[in-house]
Amino acid sequence: MKPMQPWYWRSLPLEQRSGSEVFAALFRPDDNPDAIATLLESPAPISQDRSQLARYSICAGTPRIIDGQPQLWTPPVGEILPFLQQLLECKGAIQNSKVESQKSKFPDSPVRAGMKQKSIDGSRESFPKPAPTTPDSLPFTGGWLGWLGYDLAWEIEKLPYVKSDPLPFPTAYWYEPECFAVLDHSEQILWLAVSAPQQLNELQERLENLKVKSQNSKPTTNNQQPITNYQLPITHSLLTTQEEYETAVCRAKKYIQAGDIFQANLSLRFETSTIASSWQIYQALQQINPSPFASYWQTPWGAVISCSPERLVQLRDRQVQTRPIAGTRSRGVTPAQDCDLAQELLSNTKEIAEHIMLVDLERNDLGRVCEWGSVVVDELLAIERYSHVMHLVSNITGTLKPEYNAIDLIRAAFPGGTITGCPKVRCMEIIEELEPVRRSLFYGSCGYLDWRGNLDLNILIRTLLYGREQSKRAEGAEGAEGAEGEKRAEGEKNLRVSSDASHTSHTSHTLHPTPHTPHPIHNSRNQVWGQVGAGIVADSDPEREWYESLHKAQAQIIALKRTEE
Repeated sequence: MKPMQPWYWRSLPLEQRSGSEVFAALFRPDDNPDAIATLLESPAPISQDRSQLARYSICAGTPRIIDGQPQLWTPPVGEILPFLQQLLECKGAIQNSKVESQKSKFPDSPVRAGMKQKSIDGSRESFPKPAPTTPDSLPFTGGWLGWLGYDLAWEIEKLPYVKSDPLPFPTAYWYEPECFAVLDHSEQILWLAVSAPQQLNELQERLENLKVKSQNSKPTTNNQQPITNYQLPITHSLLTTQEEYETAVCRAKKYIQAGDIFQANLSLRFETSTIASSWQIYQALQQINPSPFASYWQTPWGAVISCSPERLVQLRDRQVQTRPIAGTRSRGVTPAQDCDLAQELLSNTKEIAEHIMLVDLERNDLGRVCEWGSVVVDELLAIERYSHVMHLVSNITGTLKPEYNAIDLIRAAFPGGTITGCPKVRCMEIIEELEPVRRSLFYGSCGYLDWRGNLDLNILIRTLLYGREQSKRAEGAEGAEGAEGEKRAEGEKNLRVSSDASHTSHTSHTLHPTPHTPHPIHNSRNQVWGQVGAGIVADSDPEREWYESLHKAQAQIIALKRTEE
């Protein structure tokens, strides 16, 4: 078989363009909604001292085609980590390379991959390594992009199968792009990498068109301040009623009192419909709530739209990092009120104790695969502010042992303790018992795994799943069958967001569910799902945890509404 073509590289000035702008110019998501494409975006930094969290964005196109086969895989639970391990073992070598600058000429001859490797799917013999002259600073120089759904936990631990997952997305999805771009927001350089040389000029032309368009348009700014005086009614369905959620909280508290667990994260799912495209929703969400670990995925099953603020784990040159988030407050209307709320969070002994417990859990996870004495907490109890909430965040680092790799790190850290609880395995058993459906992709992870064995994964919180015309409920009540259908009809809500009330105090209820007549979702609309939750401890107030969960969906609901206007 023919050896696979290697990457051709070209560097261009970024010129202050965002990841979303470059992605839209290169891959035109609204014009090609069925095309496979991925954006891993870090917008403007949360603050100057955290600028490294927002340094890079990655845009990637459709899968490479090798011998007529797209390089895209969806291994089932039980085979996911062995498959990723095999990907890493099959990396090849580049014999020579060439990287172009903006003014250099197109290379006359291709760079050929050298070493043949064992095939993964029977059709593949070579995996080119990135060009050695590519800057070492780039976090991704070729490899795979993908996600790991929450159900991967069943491959790592022995857990009971109690609930089902009704959503259409596979647990694992990984692919190798035929072209991609890495944006260095700090150095203002855009690196293009393609597998076919003619793509370089075509993609650069699309970027030049973006430059002309930007010069002719008015500048816009992202609003990261709390949104006030904004009323939002939106028809949606909660799979869990308030009474059911509060009952689950009480049952979790009994497990805590019995000594089974110390803390558990309980979530609830909502669904709605929209006429907007998935890309329009992502753009609206990023404008409202820019986050350092955001991502957008166009796939055969629909889209994944995430504005996650949380990193599960990063591995780079054997240096490991995880960034747990635990502790939340609303944003203040005024700077003074915002500072007061932050100070209240930092002085709340319950929140601090819960956060430290989860930091210890993550330290223990890293300690399983990191060198003795290398695991340290280099940032503790920092405040990070987002559009509607602020969080307590810590940072933990370590050095991976020589005998372990990225797959071992996933096995040790997945899923994140902040979205399960402590101890992790027992909490996952209780979550399976108390939540009405399996979590699907929610609270899993997405990101990249590159040729060098580097890895970066977020936690899929603040995430929407978008299914194109998936709904079969055009007949209204006829589409809901049996007891579950009746429960869903009763769970229909009218979600009203009132931000002017949301900042009066921490306990203000910014999402007010009120009953209304069930509203059918029609086939002409696209179905959207979201999932939010809260950490439950011994003295949790069930009603407050209910409203805290709903509050975390505020930015997502506002984004959905704005795309309908």
